Amino acid sequence: MAVDAPPWATNEPPAPSSVQIIDVPETRVHRFTDFVALVGALLGIILVLILGAYASGTTEGITSDVRGISDLLQRLLVAPVNVFSGIVTLIVPAVILIDIAIRKEPRRILEVLGAALLGFAATVIATYTSTHFGSQELYSSLSVTSADGDSAVSLPAYIAGVAAMLTASGRRSTRRSIAVSWNVLWIALAVATISGIVTIPAALVTVLIGRVAGLSLRYLLGSSADRAYGGALIEGIRRAGFEPRRLIRADPNDEYAPAELDEVSVALGRTRHGRVYALDTVEGHHLLVVALDGDRHAAGFLTKLWRTTRLRGINTRADVSLRHSAEASALVSHAARTAGVRTARVLGMSHVRDTMVLIYQRPSAARPFVDVDAAEVSDALLDAIWSEVGKAHGAGISHRSLSSDTILVGHDESVNMPTVWLSSWELGEVASSALARRLDRAQVIAMIAAKVGAKRAVDSAFRALDQNDIEQLAPLLQTIAMPRPTRKEIRAESSGKVLQDVRSIILERMPTATVERENITRFGLRTVLMFGLGIVAAWLILSTFNLQEVLAAVRGTQPWWLLIAFGWALLTFFGAALAMLAFSPIRLPLLRVLWVQVAASYVALVAPAGVGPAVLNLRILTKRNVPTPIAVATVALVQVSSIVVTVVGLVVLTLVTGSEGTLAALPSTPVMIAVGLVAALLVAALTFPGVRAWATKKIMPTIRQTWPRLVQVLGQPWRLVLGVTGNLLLTAAYVGSFHAVLTAFGRDLPIIDIAVLFLLGNAVGAIVPTPGGLGAVEAALTAGLVSAGIPYPVALSIVVVYRAITYWARIPLGYLAMRFMQKKGEL
Repeated sequence: MAVDAPPWATNEPPAPSSVQIIDVPETRVHRFTDFVALVGALLGIILVLILGAYASGTTEGITSDVRGISDLLQRLLVAPVNVFSGIVTLIVPAVILIDIAIRKEPRRILEVLGAALLGFAATVIATYTSTHFGSQELYSSLSVTSADGDSAVSLPAYIAGVAAMLTASGRRSTRRSIAVSWNVLWIALAVATISGIVTIPAALVTVLIGRVAGLSLRYLLGSSADRAYGGALIEGIRRAGFEPRRLIRADPNDEYAPAELDEVSVALGRTRHGRVYALDTVEGHHLLVVALDGDRHAAGFLTKLWRTTRLRGINTRADVSLRHSAEASALVSHAARTAGVRTARVLGMSHVRDTMVLIYQRPSAARPFVDVDAAEVSDALLDAIWSEVGKAHGAGISHRSLSSDTILVGHDESVNMPTVWLSSWELGEVASSALARRLDRAQVIAMIAAKVGAKRAVDSAFRALDQNDIEQLAPLLQTIAMPRPTRKEIRAESSGKVLQDVRSIILERMPTATVERENITRFGLRTVLMFGLGIVAAWLILSTFNLQEVLAAVRGTQPWWLLIAFGWALLTFFGAALAMLAFSPIRLPLLRVLWVQVAASYVALVAPAGVGPAVLNLRILTKRNVPTPIAVATVALVQVSSIVVTVVGLVVLTLVTGSEGTLAALPSTPVMIAVGLVAALLVAALTFPGVRAWATKKIMPTIRQTWPRLVQVLGQPWRLVLGVTGNLLLTAAYVGSFHAVLTAFGRDLPIIDIAVLFLLGNAVGAIVPTPGGLGAVEAALTAGLVSAGIPYPVALSIVVVYRAITYWARIPLGYLAMRFMQKKGEL
């Protein structure tokens, strides 16, 4: 065999001398499935220990029931218990080592022995730590009592060593000797449990410790995969019905690709989920071979599952097995070809070792779109691309991964027309949803725009699609919806605003179209971060509770005042709605704006304080075709006006009341010195040009956004009065709610103090990025009440009730409002 790569493993069947194989060397693989199994084994140990410690009655009952049949079982067993121990200790390891030696794998012998030692040592350590540092419940679940009444932790180290050895030797499904040895091990454990040598939790923990040792070693050192290489791959091709003459690997990471490798194979090697080979048969046919490996399938399955979980409306196929994945890909490819789509035909399929081998027709006289120069791209070629995609969509088939690598182009000299092939249907789906087809169209127009510019891409889309289809694809023009090659091409553009340019041109051609991004993600990194911070904040709040003191304080409340507080909390919606109506550039229905403010209380469950209303206000404006810059400026003006009115109102209230509140006393000398130092540092920092530039960069965008709208509002005094009234009502309602809660608890503070506390809590909540300012608001308000002379348990109770009324109790109302507005098409 002429091989232009390092020698194949010695256990591979040799290929005939007439076959030339050009491939990368077979390397040891860190299987993703090994890592998943390792995590599962660790979680299994934790679960068993928890059940053994905290469900001791159940585990002890099961153990005693099992041991209750020990006399009967020992009479039925021909061999005594010691024989099973001898089999597990001596015969099973010997069988495994002999089997590996016969297969001529000396390195694996060392790995198996190392895993056995690691498992043995880990069990000894676990026994020592459980005995000396474990709780009484844990100790009892793992220990057995001898005839003289002494108890000791029983974790048979030899069992863990054998389990580690079996794990490191390979997967159970690969060799019969491993499968039989595992069965013998489980039988020995069952006999040991019945005879009282070990408890059920101890038996399970021992095996899992061995699994962890074996999987750790197998994953860290890597293992020789059961992929079909060399002679095994040739055998798989023959099983599919073809006699190979030459096989060349299309490796996307190989900088020294063989000259014989065509560009179609190279492009498919970048996009296919398996190994791609260019195959020349003895009959002179040029074909493509795709080898799908089992160890990669698990990672691909989890990637699909993650994408399905994160993205809305994208339900990828649940390919639970390698064979199912290969058959589904072949089915979609065949369905597309039957629908008239020009795509490579599946010519054969076979299964060898842990690899599915698929043989495809190789498109003739074609090259990937990525290798076509922009000057060569004609309108006829772009129309041909849209035509092939349209044929697939007409049959209800979606591709899900259209890029310049998966679209192949050529030219038919007989009719002097361009030809287009669609390849790589691994993610494709028959009977697909409308959203999946919209994503395909968005991927095509983004791919074309990255190649020839946004204007020609939009022109080609208008030639191929109707206006409704174009309007539906525009909101999906976002990076997360694009395949990796398209994202790379977009980033390579000098402007980096390809998708934004496409949306702008579509809006110029269709002024009434909705091109704002559609939310297709269920969650992102920011959502996960805020959710985690929210959990931490809730835990910190709950950890400070003295439940008895809090309940005692709550029992003495006056319910009618709590109802009044809830009424004030509802009035905040009306104040926010008035402010929005005042600064809106268009006429909005009052009830619709009011429902938006109610819905914002539901968004506050996953957004920082103040962000929810801003997002929904922006949404209701853009849904009514207000240009995005004006809508953003309007929302910014609403936010800024709320802050300005609150601060100015606080100052006026202080002057009117004479600042005679509990919190109005002059701060202590150290506090005044600290404030003076902070002010001096700020002034000193602003003397540096870099600091001034940074501050200007942060402040000026907001001023530039709000100034034009502010000038317009100042020209209409009634709008300014209405906006000020709405913001004052918003602040007053929150202060009134806080005052009502204080009264319900029999406490009284001057209005100025309550206003200061509200302003403090609102400011802290806006700074801390937790949902609704959770944790930060409670801490700030509680500290303020304590400084006003209210005992800590009562202050904490007041704050908890206040937040329950103004935050948590409004969330169900927000959910109903959100559903209503979505049903009406407003959000």
